[in-house]
Amino acid sequence: MSSNRRLAINLVANIMAFVVNFLISFFLTPYIIENVGKEAYGFVSLGNNFINYAFLITIALNSMAGRFVTIKLHEGDTISANRYFSSVFIANVFMVFILVLPMTLIVLYIQNLVNVPENIVGDVKLLLTLLFVNFLLGIVSSVFSIATFAKNRVDLSAKRNIESNFIKLAILLIMFGVFSPSIWYLGFATLICNIYIIIMNIRYTKILIPEIKIKRKYFNIIYIKELVKSGIWNTIARVGSIALTELDLLLSNIFISASAMGTLSIVKTVPNYVVSLTSTIVSVFMPDLTIAYAKNKNNPNKLVKIIRNNIKIVLFFESIAYPLLIAYSDLFFKLWLPKGNYDIKYMYLLSIISISGCFISAVMNVLFNVFTVTNKIKVSSIVVIITGIVSLMITYLFLKYTNLGLLAITGVSVILCFIKNIAINIPYAAKCLNVKKTIFFKDLALNFVDMFIAIGIAFFFKSFIKADSWIKLIILCSISASIIIIINYFVLLGKEERKFIMNKIRRKK
Repeated sequence: MSSNRRLAINLVANIMAFVVNFLISFFLTPYIIENVGKEAYGFVSLGNNFINYAFLITIALNSMAGRFVTIKLHEGDTISANRYFSSVFIANVFMVFILVLPMTLIVLYIQNLVNVPENIVGDVKLLLTLLFVNFLLGIVSSVFSIATFAKNRVDLSAKRNIESNFIKLAILLIMFGVFSPSIWYLGFATLICNIYIIIMNIRYTKILIPEIKIKRKYFNIIYIKELVKSGIWNTIARVGSIALTELDLLLSNIFISASAMGTLSIVKTVPNYVVSLTSTIVSVFMPDLTIAYAKNKNNPNKLVKIIRNNIKIVLFFESIAYPLLIAYSDLFFKLWLPKGNYDIKYMYLLSIISISGCFISAVMNVLFNVFTVTNKIKVSSIVVIITGIVSLMITYLFLKYTNLGLLAITGVSVILCFIKNIAINIPYAAKCLNVKKTIFFKDLALNFVDMFIAIGIAFFFKSFIKADSWIKLIILCSISASIIIIINYFVLLGKEERKFIMNKIRRKK
């Protein structure tokens, strides 16, 4: 199968998995908020953030494992691939034992760490216990996810995710339908889904890379050191990313209130899914780019062409999703949230600020793959950690000496993200490929032009159509999206690409 066809299949499969996950969340979230309250719902997101913090200890080892195993397999060095694989698995088992104690202490004393309403302390502790168990199982089994990556069969991962999401839906419907509502049901459903994913990943490993076996004799501390040496910068980058964008819920809980944390969690629900869509699409490109790099290290022009095509694909989707969110989030909140005391205008403003930080993610998320593939992540990691520390300091000052509250928490990180990506990360990605440093600024300009055109279209139709029902909102979004797609056809695609698509359509007819 050609690489383009495989890429298309992987892309479609992952988008389908995303859509299924989003629809489940779309219908369940307002029901959960109505039954357990926005304060309790905020702890679901906070619990996942705690998982992200704990994930830091595993990044140095695991973040580069897929790259090294994939390259060794495609170079025909099965022995080295087995050594990387087995060494990572055994080291992960060791890390699980290290993490059990601190996670247990967090569960036992959570009410002393953050503001937890007394009536839900027990539920929050049970939720965290289930999420932490799920995380520990994920660490042990993470090495098995390499198989679909190494063989560029990301479509199998998408199929597995779709199946697991339906399992999650069934569990939540049964538990919320039969028992009194509680937030720990979400942790239980997530754990069962992850167990299913682990089983399927082990199965895919046996089918796709049967030459890979976990054996004690393959364990070698030298391979661990090599992975950690490369991956430690990913850990540093992750610390910076958390400080920059993922401490917002914790800060809002500590410096404002549990209610403010709940509000921010609701505001970020849909934007987070769009960010997840971007990550899903970008992850599809990673195996293909890794394989291409293994075969074309001395041909940067071919790699640049692949990267630019990837940017166009991501931008095509983002220039529909983000403009619609910016224009119509207020209408969405009015229809989506259960009846209650919500400041829709304030939530809409927070939503716009949060989403604006993703304007150039089509370019940056693709270029971040370059750092990993070329194994040159040191500079970008240092930039992220410095930016994250500066963001925390500025945010703290705003929280202490102003009344901006959530506006400060969301706004500071957005501005600093723009600065670091445009000033440093974009030109450095070009340097990693040994091409002209300004080569990707053309893609950045295209990103801005396409986004602002799409936003203008969305607001134009909003001024004519009063969307006070789901049907009208869907019609409004459909009209806007259709026009944006037509614009994208001419703005994003070149003459040869448009000709290729039209020929495909004619052949289908």
